[in-house]
Amino acid sequence: MRRSILALATLAFLGSPAAAAAGDGDKESVSQLLSRGGDLEARLVADGTWLVSGNSNAYLVKTPEGAVLIDTGLGVQAQRTRKLLLEAAGSPPLRAIVLTHAHADHIGGTPLWRGDGIPVIAHRAFIERNRDQIRFESFRNRRAQVLWAAVMPSGADAVGYPEIAPDVIVDDVYEFELGGVRFEVISTPGGEGPDGVSVWLPDRRTVFTGDLLGPTVASFPNLFTLRGENLRLVTPMLESIDRIRSLEASILLPGHFDPVVGKKKIDALLDRTAAAIRHVHDATVAGMNEGKDLWTLMEEVRLPPELEVSQEYGRVPWGVRAIWEAHTGWFRYESTTELYGVPPEAVYAEIGELAGGANPLAVRARAHVEAGRPLRALHLTEVALVTEPNHRGALEARLAALELLAARDGGGNFQIAGWLRHRIGVTRAALEQLE
Repeated sequence: MRRSILALATLAFLGSPAAAAAGDGDKESVSQLLSRGGDLEARLVADGTWLVSGNSNAYLVKTPEGAVLIDTGLGVQAQRTRKLLLEAAGSPPLRAIVLTHAHADHIGGTPLWRGDGIPVIAHRAFIERNRDQIRFESFRNRRAQVLWAAVMPSGADAVGYPEIAPDVIVDDVYEFELGGVRFEVISTPGGEGPDGVSVWLPDRRTVFTGDLLGPTVASFPNLFTLRGENLRLVTPMLESIDRIRSLEASILLPGHFDPVVGKKKIDALLDRTAAAIRHVHDATVAGMNEGKDLWTLMEEVRLPPELEVSQEYGRVPWGVRAIWEAHTGWFRYESTTELYGVPPEAVYAEIGELAGGANPLAVRARAHVEAGRPLRALHLTEVALVTEPNHRGALEARLAALELLAARDGGGNFQIAGWLRHRIGVTRAALEQLE
């Protein structure tokens, strides 16, 4: 068992009033969800199906011949989750475990549930994705500590990240029957990576989608994550959403938050999400073919009012950049220096010297903040603080710029909020050292 706070950082959801307005979403904030776990309970959410919703959802589907578990939840909550599900369902024998994807908040409890003869069913890509999470554990841990240190619950460093070898591999569809209930494990890559599967119960018109839709309400997806995972590809994501749409489910049970009930509501959710993703993708590709640069497209591409979705999960500008780099790679044909290992920061001190030191740069940066241009201010403070690392005026200008960005965002995106919280804290600490 590997230990990692990254398991909490793999959470792919965020609730808010704006998000909840678009569907059956939970209204808790991400910080509340990250620390949730003490009030776990089992709920009957569909015919023969119980849910325990901690940091993520674990489902137990009961049949006359035993039960199937769909996702196992976070490792630190596994004991309680297991007890609640078994008590609620009458302790049926477990016959199979389906893992919807390889994030630790969905697989962390697997070692507790897995026993002799209980097959684990997962996508073929799950094996490499599971290894990848472990391979980059230290790297992503450091980033998680930056982004979510302020909201991590105590004991987060004891979260388990297990290495799991599936017994049954899914390439397209794996079908089985238990107690007269048909199960179809369907390949639905794209939402949180190439290893996604959904579980369809055709007789009960119920589909379990894992994190295909992220927080399940009308939300723009995380095509890029600040914690540093592989870019998520639009084409398989859209194909997977269309595949779920074609099932005509009456109940959609997601990887986080509450069920979405009713075919019309499910169809509207899937259609709006797919249309928003497709619009951003097509607008980005069109702009690329017109010769527009990445920075222009990140500013220009927007969702039209009829396709507006929450951006508390992913952001449209990040999606634009992820689409650009997924299609073309990182070389933008703008500067020869992109191809070499000497970054612009290598000459910042010289630029600062030519500008007359950090002071004029700090003054100009403050002017940009006051004019409502915090990003330009940050560029100048970066040069100034390489020139003079402890320059009070530059630090104060940087703090003002960061606070303006935070005020504008209003905590609307949990990744931005975490990063800005960190940078504001670092800057305030640097100023305190000067006193």
